[in-house]
Amino acid sequence: MAWFLPLGPPLAGQVAGTVDLGASVVEYDGFLVSGAAVFAPAFRFDAANLSLGTQASLTIFESGNRIFQATAGAAWLTPPGKWWLIEFSGSIGASKYANQTAFGHVVGRTRLHVLSDRVGGWVAGTTGGSFGQTTSVPVEIAVGGWTVRDRFAFVGTATTTWLNDDGHLDLLGAARWLGDRVELEVRAAARPWAQSAGGVGEARSGIYGDVSANIVLDERISLAVSGGSYPSDPVRRVLAAKYVTVGLRLTIVGSESAPIPTVAGAVYRAARDDVLPDRDAAARLEVAPSGEPRTLRVFASQATSVELMGDFTDWRPVALTLVTPTLWEARLSVAPGVHRVNVRINGGAWFAPAGTRVEETEFGGVVGVLVVP
Repeated sequence: MAWFLPLGPPLAGQVAGTVDLGASVVEYDGFLVSGAAVFAPAFRFDAANLSLGTQASLTIFESGNRIFQATAGAAWLTPPGKWWLIEFSGSIGASKYANQTAFGHVVGRTRLHVLSDRVGGWVAGTTGGSFGQTTSVPVEIAVGGWTVRDRFAFVGTATTTWLNDDGHLDLLGAARWLGDRVELEVRAAARPWAQSAGGVGEARSGIYGDVSANIVLDERISLAVSGGSYPSDPVRRVLAAKYVTVGLRLTIVGSESAPIPTVAGAVYRAARDDVLPDRDAAARLEVAPSGEPRTLRVFASQATSVELMGDFTDWRPVALTLVTPTLWEARLSVAPGVHRVNVRINGGAWFAPAGTRVEETEFGGVVGVLVVP
């Protein structure tokens, strides 16, 4: 994706692109079951405090009718205070089925986060515009909280939404568990109150929930399984549905290159430290602030070999050279920007060294995020 966009090598470590190809069996209320083929590209850019993303999908039914959907979003975090930070985000999306009227939305959100190492919460407000046969101004108010304990993360949210004379209240709880080769997430939701005049994405009260699992089969292959139900979203014109999906994820270039978040994903990164080795004791990474190629230094005591790999090595291991009894070095071409990197000591497991921020990957591993000035 970086080559096609002409962002160039300096931003290669911050860019990820994917293409999904699949087949579906779809049944709408009152319609016959229909097979469909799905083509879905996605693109993501991550910097230290900024994330941009877009994804689209084209679904072609047996009848020849098509659904086209596209969404783009962005989020920016202010520099954190002692116990708080502010997030500004927004999204724009549209969908069209056959020759029917297209529907879409443009919304923006402001969220105040209050957080510590293992617990936190937020208050958020969202508004914008929803368009289709008519144009409406939605208003969403949400509160949430999270906590992380060892390999578990828990999230709870309450959201009230108004769109013209329609309104509803959603309560959501999510739990995520990380095993050595299995990642499991369970979500339960209730819509105890809904007031709706009907129409596309009509809000109805009910109980919803789903379960998803990612099972690592090999270094570059994992099995993704999920199923359940979700409610309608009148603001974004999403219909309620039940679903089951099974798929294989194949990574062609670097299994550590592109972490994929889920509803509980972003809140439990700190919990990874509980399942990592003592990073400060095992290894600490430093990068020279200037020069080309740059000098990368790993401080590791009682090491007989040190290796490093990252997006700037195409995820190929590079052996470092011993300089002093505790200092190992390598000179590599590393462009300015945000990069992902891991190290290995004495041929052991790969881990995120001290001096980097830990992120999870879709393959159940971790990777260190490094900002190169």
